[in-house]
Parts: sequence; structure tokens; C-alpha cells
Amino acid sequence: MGKLNNIDKKASEKGKGLETVWQFVKFIFVSLLAMIVQFTLLNTLKFIPQINTMFNDAQSSAQIVVYDKESEINKEEKLMGKKVAVTASLAGDLDTEIDMEITEFATGEEALAALKAGNVDCAIVDYDTSKDFLKENKKEFAKFQLPSEKDFHWLSIFFCAAEIGGLAYFIINNVANVAAQIVSFFVNREKTFNSSANVAVTLPIYIIFTLALIAFSAWLNPTLKNSFVGMGLGDDLSANAATMVCSAVQFFLYFPVDKILFHKKKEEAE
Repeated sequence: MGKLNNIDKKASEKGKGLETVWQFVKFIFVSLLAMIVQFTLLNTLKFIPQINTMFNDAQSSAQIVVYDKESEINKEEKLMGKKVAVTASLAGDLDTEIDMEITEFATGEEALAALKAGNVDCAIVDYDTSKDFLKENKKEFAKFQLPSEKDFHWLSIFFCAAEIGGLAYFIINNVANVAAQIVSFFVNREKTFNSSANVAVTLPIYIIFTLALIAFSAWLNPTLKNSFVGMGLGDDLSANAATMVCSAVQFFLYFPVDKILFHKKKEEAE
């Protein structure tokens, strides 16, 4: 740490411009540390038994519409009057007022085979079956989810579809984000800006700003994940890609805010 302090002093002696550049370099490394914390939690929290159960229950409840990309079927309203293959297990639970010409099949694989053969316009199957099918046929087919009771809605702003984990994903995403920002706050205060700014003053301001950003990410992250899943990227890859975008947005917003909050240097206090 002595070497780091020496570099801090030399950068400070060279003027505000170079000092800011050096702070930005340190901020990058701290952000990488916070990102490691965030991505670790993002990919491990869902293995907690209670969270895992919630996550799997949400995905298993999802009713997925698989359709040919060349067709106009890309949302629920466009199922009107279409020939639809439905698995027998989902037929009784199908909760839609859309008038469709339904043909039941014993399994999801049979329903998707009918779609691939061109006998129906689309197929409604469970999440796992759609995922396996689209791994092999993502160039020709796409999917969307019908509304589910396991979809998570809050304040008419935040939405996590059942197919991406519903409430479980909302919890995982936000816990990971909060933990990363806590790490970022204390390390940036002590090491990046070498600040003695009063925690009792700066922490509440940081929390308010962080809550605003977390609220924004809580909306943006599931929205992006829904889109990435719809592109056939897979659940884990979509979650990580969405989190990466949100982390990049936070990175560029946090630096100027931290520089203002942590402006008071330790030597100034002494």
C-alpha cells in the first residue's frame, strides 16, 4: 500500500488533471472487483434451496409460444385464428381469451415436430422443451412467453417474466447489485480517492443515488434478459449479458458522483 500512496502523491503533485486520470484508473480496478462480487452472486445465489425452488417453479409455469420467424406471430394478440399445437399437459392450463384452432399433442416434442413440418402455425410448450428445441433451430424459429401467474410485477415498472425466473431473478439481481455497490463505496473511498469524507454524510447520499440506479437496473436488467432470452442466448448467458450492460451504465455514472462525494483528502483532514 506504501507504493500506492507514493503514486497518489506524485499524481497529486502533477496537477488535478493527472490526479483525475489516476483516480479513474484505480476506479476501473475497483469496479472490476465489484463486478466480480456481483457476477459471483448472480451465478450462485440461485443455488440457495429456497431461491432455486422459486426460480424453477417460475420457469416450469411458463407457457412458451414457438413460431416460425417468417410468420407474423410475435405476440399473444396475433394468435387469433391461428393453428396452434398444444401439449396435453398445458391445454387445460392455457389461460388466454384468444380464439385459436388448437390441436393437442401428447408431448412438447410432438407439438414442435408438427410446427416444423408446417402442419400448424405455432406451438405452445413448456420452457425446457422450447429451450432445447431452439438450441438446434434458433435460426428458423423464435419464441415469446404467454402471461403467467408467476410473472413478477411491481409498481407497474418492474417486471420479471416467469421464463427468466420471476421474483427469484428479481431478488438475485438486486442482492448481487447491492453487494457490489457496498464493496465499491468503501474501497473507492479509501483507495481510489484517498478520502476522509465523513461516512455519516456521504453514505446516505451514496445510498440514495445507489437506490435510484438500482431501481433503474431492476427495470433494465430483466427487460434486457427477456430480450436476450427471446434471441435464444440461453438463461445464464442472457442474465450475464444483461448485467454487463447495466454494470457499464453504472460505471460511467458512479465516477463523477464518487469524485464529488469523496473530494476531501485524508491529508487535508490532518
